[in-house]
Amino acid sequence: MIDVSKISVRDKMMPEDEFMKYHREALALWPTGKEVDLEEAVAYNKSLPDDKNMNKMLKKYKAEGKTSLYPRSGTPVLEEEIKLLRSLNEVDVFMFPFTTDSYSRNLKFDMAQKGLEESVKTGKAKLNGFPIVNHGVKNTRRVVESCKGAFDARSSREGQLIISEIAFASGMSAIPQSMFGWLSGYDKRATSEECIRTCQLSARLSGYYAERGHIINHACHGWLANGIIPTYVGIACMLLEALVSAGQGAKSFSPMVNFNGNMAQDLGEFRATEKLFRKYMDKYGHPDCEIPGSIGNQSFLYPFPRDVGMAFGYISYTAMLGAIAKLPACSVKTVDEALGVPSIEAHQQTYRAANWIYNVVRQQDPELSSKEIETEERMTELAVGAIIERVMELGDGDVCVGIVKALDEGVLDSPFAICMYLQDNTLGVRDLQGAMRYLEYGNVPIPEEVREFSREKIREREEYEGRKMTYKVSVSDMWTLGEGMLIPPKEMIVYEDDAQNPYIEDVKKAKPTIVTGTVGVDSHVIGTKLISRVLRDCGFTVAALGAQTPTEEFIKAARETAADAIMVSSLYGMAEQDLTGFREKCNEAGLDGVLLMLGGNLGVGKHDFKDDEEKFRKLGFDLVYPPDASIETSVLDLCKELKSRGRI
Repeated sequence: MIDVSKISVRDKMMPEDEFMKYHREALALWPTGKEVDLEEAVAYNKSLPDDKNMNKMLKKYKAEGKTSLYPRSGTPVLEEEIKLLRSLNEVDVFMFPFTTDSYSRNLKFDMAQKGLEESVKTGKAKLNGFPIVNHGVKNTRRVVESCKGAFDARSSREGQLIISEIAFASGMSAIPQSMFGWLSGYDKRATSEECIRTCQLSARLSGYYAERGHIINHACHGWLANGIIPTYVGIACMLLEALVSAGQGAKSFSPMVNFNGNMAQDLGEFRATEKLFRKYMDKYGHPDCEIPGSIGNQSFLYPFPRDVGMAFGYISYTAMLGAIAKLPACSVKTVDEALGVPSIEAHQQTYRAANWIYNVVRQQDPELSSKEIETEERMTELAVGAIIERVMELGDGDVCVGIVKALDEGVLDSPFAICMYLQDNTLGVRDLQGAMRYLEYGNVPIPEEVREFSREKIREREEYEGRKMTYKVSVSDMWTLGEGMLIPPKEMIVYEDDAQNPYIEDVKKAKPTIVTGTVGVDSHVIGTKLISRVLRDCGFTVAALGAQTPTEEFIKAARETAADAIMVSSLYGMAEQDLTGFREKCNEAGLDGVLLMLGGNLGVGKHDFKDDEEKFRKLGFDLVYPPDASIETSVLDLCKELKSRGRI
C-alpha cells in the first residue's frame, strides 16, 4: 500500500515561474532549442490558417458530417517528408499524426543525428520517423508550411517536453497526452509519478498557449491495446489523461478508441466514449474544455495482415465503421504496413480506398442501431464509470493521487504492458461473435452486471468449441484479425494435445536458461513476453529482460545466469545499428558458445528477408527469423540446436 504523503504529484495548476524553469531545461537538451521563443511562437501559430489547427479541423469535419483520414507520417529527410505530405494532400489527407523517430523519443539526439546524416548520404531511411529536434523549428516550419493540414506530433515520455516545444513553435497544433500509453507500451522503467509529471508539464505548455488564445488539441490514447480485452480500461485512462491535462490549462481533447473487430462492440464503445468524456469532464470541474470529436484508431499492429489483399479488407472495415460511427477523423494503416515503412504509392492507394468509403457512406448518413450495440454501449458506460469512480475514490478527489494508487493496486491494469511496475494480471478472449471479454479481471473494478454478461458470452464459445478458454486461446485470438476472421472455425482449432514438442522431456530435465528481450530503445514488448511465457511453459529457465534492453544488459544477464541462448527481438527497424558487434562483445565476455537467435522487423523500409538473414548471420547470429515466424517454430529450432550442442 502506497503512503499518500510520499506521492509527489497533485492535481494542482503549476505556477508559470515553475513551468518556465522546466521549459528552459528542456530547450537546453539540444542546440535547436535556442530557436524556440514562446511569445513569437504564439504569434506565429495565430497567424496560420484554420486548416493548421487540429481543434478547428476536427470541429469542422464533425459539423460537416465528414470523416478525415488520420494517417501517420514521418521520414527522416526533410525533402522526402515534404514530398510525402504533398502526395497525401493529393488524396485529400489534411490531418497528420507526425511520427518522431525512436532515438529522438528517448533523447538520443546524437544517434538521431547520425541516422539523419546516413539517410541523406545513402538515400535510404535509417530512422523510423522524423528527427524533429535535430531538424529544429526552422526546418520543421518548412514541413508545416509545405502542405495543407494540421499536425499531431508523436513522442514518448522522455522526449515529450522538448518535442512538444519544437513542434508547437513550428506550427504543429496537437500532441498525444499518453501517460498510460507510455506505461503500457513505451517506457519500461518509468514510474507512474514520472509519467503524470511529464503529462502535466506538456499540458502546462498547452495551457500557456491557450491562455494567449491558441488551442492545442490533445489526442488521448489511454492504455494501449496490448491484448484481447474490452476497451474499458483504455477509455477510462483516456479520460484520466484528459482530467490531468485539463488541470494544467489544456482545453481540447480527442479520445482515440480502437476498432477491435466486432461491429456491435466497436460502435457501442465509440458511442459511449464521447458521452463519458463530457460527463466526467463536467463533473470534475472542466466544463469549458472542448471535445471536438473522437478519433478512430485502427487496432494494434500485431494482427495486421501481411497479405495486401487482406490488408485492404481490414482497412475497408475500419473505414466503414468510422463512417457509420460518424467520427470526424479515423486512423488507418497502409496496405503494406506489416512489411515495413510504407511507400508513397501505398499511402495513396490506401487512402483512396478509405476515402471512397468515407464519402459514399457518410453521404448516406446511416443510423445503425440494434439491441447488441445498445448492450455494448451500456456495458461500456457501466465499466468505465466504475473504474473512474474508484480511481477518484482512491485519490480522495485528487486524480493524480488516485492514478498512482490505482496502478499500484491493479485497479488500472492490462495484459502485456511494457512497464516493469505494473500488475499485468488481466486476460481476455473473444466470444463466439468475436467481441472481446475479460477472462481474468485482476483487481480491475468491473461491475457484476458486466461480469455476468461476459461470463455468459464466454460460456457460449466454450460450449461451441468444446474447450475451456485459456491463456493459449487468448494468445491465439490476438492474431485472428490478420487472418481474416474473429475466431477460428472448429476445423482450424489446434487442441493442446494435438501438437507436441518431442524435446519437452529433455528440456524439463535439463532446465536450460534462455535470456529474452527486445533490443535497443525498441518498445515492442508483446512478442518477447509471449516467447518468455511459452519457454517457461516448456520447462526452460527464462531471464526475461522485456523491451528497451541495451546489448550490455543482455550480456550481463547471460553471464550471471550461465545462459544457453539469447533470444533477441527487434521490431522498430533499427536492429543493425543496435546489434553490430554484439557477437564480438559476447565472445569478449566469455560467451563464445552461447546460441544467438534474432527475430522481427529487422530493417526500415521494404526489404527482402533473405538479405536480413544473410546480414545478421554475418553479424554472428545463429538463427534469424522474419516477423511472421511462429513462436512454436523458433522454440522447436532452439531445442534442436541445444540438443545438437549437448545442452539438453
